[in-house]
Amino acid sequence: MKNLKDSSTEEKIMEAAKTVFMKYGLYGARMQDIADTAGINKALLHYYFRNKEKLFDKVFEGALEKYFQQMEIFSDTNMAIQERIFRYIDNIIDFLSEYPQMSMFIIKEIGVNQELFREKVIALKKNKGSKLVAILQEALEQKTIPDIDPVLFVINLHSLCSYPFIAAPLFRQIIKSNQADWEDPQNLKLKASVKQFVHNKLNPQN
Repeated sequence: MKNLKDSSTEEKIMEAAKTVFMKYGLYGARMQDIADTAGINKALLHYYFRNKEKLFDKVFEGALEKYFQQMEIFSDTNMAIQERIFRYIDNIIDFLSEYPQMSMFIIKEIGVNQELFREKVIALKKNKGSKLVAILQEALEQKTIPDIDPVLFVINLHSLCSYPFIAAPLFRQIIKSNQADWEDPQNLKLKASVKQFVHNKLNPQN
């Protein structure tokens, strides 16, 4: 039997599903919400995706794939560690600026479904080349960076990059209540601040 599914309709459904799932999560989203957002009827949505779980699985896997793509820069051994980390900071902040709900979406869904998504997360990370913790550990052994805790360094790095987007509503209220002037449309100040943290940790004598 000929496949009558249209790629443009499926792409429209995926974009709508991403919007709805990132807003409501797996259990809060409804197929009707997705159909309405996509501008199609619910019957057509079910023709493309039999149930909400199958659609969510595809959206979540795509979100993780895009998120971990930002880490591929760590595999480029032609650059020094600090330069690779600086490139990652630029990449991940630009990515989160385009998809500001991505971090919260991934954190929330992994927290709710830890066992369900554990293997998927591990599999995707394995395909993204070198891991920063391992790179830092090797550099420590070779004494090319100062004595730091690699795990804590990575936790701090990810937090500095992602938390401003996760807590953006809170920060907007704080800035407004303090009548502060904050303009950073290209996130240049944020990038510079995170890079300063990295530089200070890797070059404490400077």
